[in-house]
Amino acid sequence: MWNVVQIKNYTNISVLKSVYFTLFHSYLTYSILNWGRANKTTLLPLLRLQNKAVRTLEYNKTKATILYSKHKILEIPDLFQLSVAKFMYSFYNDGLPNHFDNYFAEIASVLKYQTRLSSLQKILFTQNENISGSAFFKVYWTENLV
Repeated sequence: MWNVVQIKNYTNISVLKSVYFTLFHSYLTYSILNWGRANKTTLLPLLRLQNKAVRTLEYNKTKATILYSKHKILEIPDLFQLSVAKFMYSFYNDGLPNHFDNYFAEIASVLKYQTRLSSLQKILFTQNENISGSAFFKVYWTENLV
């Protein structure tokens, strides 16, 4: 069976990018909202694998960070940010199942008085503490989304 390094000698970059997105990128993006906020030491083996996979696109030993921008490939933290943005866009535009309707509320609609936080139009996670993933929602979305 041929591996990507052997295929690299017989094909062009566009085919190698297709192979990368088919065999590697699809696994990275699967359920990234659940595991994407893990600490950096936990994600380090995945980051190294992604760097190695991106380096197979080129014949020389270029830095992976240069290759990401050259081939328009997102690193794992950027993939996570994009997934969160897509999720919240779907939430605001009623593109999610009804189950998510009561998960979030704008802070301005919850508080009875004007605060700096409510003027920034931040959102608040409104579900119970025992729901899986609630720590992610509270920490990430209430602090980082405007």
